[in-house]
Amino acid sequence: MTIESLIPLLLSTVFVIFFIFTGIHAGKKGVYSTILAALCLISLNSFQIMTKLDIVEAKDNRLEDITNKSLTEAVKYAEKNNIELNTIYEYSDMVEEYHIIGQDKKAGTKIKDIKNLKIAVSEGPNPDKEVIIPNMVTWSDKAVLEFVKENKLTNVEVEFVESAKLKDTVIEQEGTGNKKRSDKIKLIFSLGEGSEISETKLIDLTKKEEFEAIFWLKQHAIKYETKKEFSEKIKRGFIMEQSEKAGAIIKPNDKVVTLTVSKGPKITVPDLTKMSTTEITEWIIKNKLKVEFNDQYDDAVKDNHVIKANYKKGDTIEQKTLISITISKGQLKMPKITNLDELKAWATKYNVLYQEEYAFDNEKEKGEIIKVSHKEGDTIKNGESIIITISQGKKTKVPKLVGMKKQDIISKLKELKLKYTFLTQDNEKIAKDVAIAQSMTAGSEVAENTTITITLSTGKKKTNNSSSSNTSNKPNNSNNTNNNTNNGNSNNNNNNYEPPKCEPKTYTVSSKIRDIFTSYDGYTAVSNALYSFFASNYPNVKINVVGVYDSGMSAGLYVSGLKPGSTITSCNTTPYTISIAR
Repeated sequence: MTIESLIPLLLSTVFVIFFIFTGIHAGKKGVYSTILAALCLISLNSFQIMTKLDIVEAKDNRLEDITNKSLTEAVKYAEKNNIELNTIYEYSDMVEEYHIIGQDKKAGTKIKDIKNLKIAVSEGPNPDKEVIIPNMVTWSDKAVLEFVKENKLTNVEVEFVESAKLKDTVIEQEGTGNKKRSDKIKLIFSLGEGSEISETKLIDLTKKEEFEAIFWLKQHAIKYETKKEFSEKIKRGFIMEQSEKAGAIIKPNDKVVTLTVSKGPKITVPDLTKMSTTEITEWIIKNKLKVEFNDQYDDAVKDNHVIKANYKKGDTIEQKTLISITISKGQLKMPKITNLDELKAWATKYNVLYQEEYAFDNEKEKGEIIKVSHKEGDTIKNGESIIITISQGKKTKVPKLVGMKKQDIISKLKELKLKYTFLTQDNEKIAKDVAIAQSMTAGSEVAENTTITITLSTGKKKTNNSSSSNTSNKPNNSNNTNNNTNNGNSNNNNNNYEPPKCEPKTYTVSSKIRDIFTSYDGYTAVSNALYSFFASNYPNVKINVVGVYDSGMSAGLYVSGLKPGSTITSCNTTPYTISIAR
């Protein structure tokens, strides 16, 4: 029982006693008892109010320091206090394996303010920690073995060769100075001269570490081989069996001694989906495994129950294997969404599928959410998609512009809140600056700020490469840009004209192509700008702009095809494709 719950109980008890006493002893004396009872009641209420306002805080409601405690203890503590525990593994020479190195919240923090706690769990000594390797030439075998064990070196290779130098001492070394524990270090020892190498009585190598056992065999010029097996009794990395019995006389380079190295106990995975996180953690520690807990929402699995594990029931694994467990956070509820970016971020975080649909709306600005298929608080089922309807802005109708003069067109489109781009084309039959074509059909419905491309007559006789364009959105581009039919290369041929032979050239598409998708709105405007861009920058390169419906993207945005860095060649008979949203 906590202090917070004990004090109200005591005050309530005292209040009842005084109240009963008041009833028994009526009269003047009863007045004092009544006053005391009232004071107890006031104290009780005051204490409860102060507790709620955090003026009074019970010690039991503060986070404990769980460093150096076992992982099992940490999991139990987190469950008891309804804290989501996130574990990471770190190497430590100081903290025992599967014990807590540190926590990301300070001890003493209010429990009610903690939703999750990240803890670092010791994985034992760090194999990549740097140590200083001295020059061990002339060192004895015993000194070397002691140094390797003391510094937890994991990649030491030894060799023994005949030498006139002192037997069992280091005569050559590869690797000195600052090295990781896992870095290779090679030491060559002296076997002594030939006369010193003789037959050896084999010792009991079982229960020795693999490195130490192999060292002894090499030291006595005995051939060996190793194999690994599971063992319930012998620690992982230690020798469990040897093919020749201890006491056997072995001649140098004669028999091959087989060492059986323990892999530790054979671990059979239970049905982890039927276990609690505490039970899983205890099983992990008992079998010297690693564990990571992840969580996700799941409408079919209860809160805090296991959804899945990376190993199934009956699988056989070794010690040190990482077990990944996914815990259910229960049903995912639709939150209150204020804007499109927020909704997309939420959907991405929780792997919620969503589809975008577009519609005109007189109340919502372009890009704002009109509606979502799920209401706030609705349960999102596994694999279910959310449909988001996004505003394209206010709707307006495209007027008939063909036959109108340029200034009248500008006034009309500004009135309808539509953008415009002008192209020019030689036509001696139509007066200068009178529209002879428009990119969108009169009467079609579009969103405000959509760009319409209008082709104006120059009032001149058609000549080669005479088309040009200018745009209201690019006031600094006063120079006309060539924009000929069929990708900017339409020639008005006659009987006396012979087109020049096309000489192939190779180009790399410039990053400036990206500016087209950010500077123009709508399929037609972007399409025209792309044709103009390629005609101006890459002569004789044919492209084909293709509109993609149901892409889920705003009209005019890039979908696929040529992009910055693409290699293109002029005089191509098959046009290069650029697909954009329509």
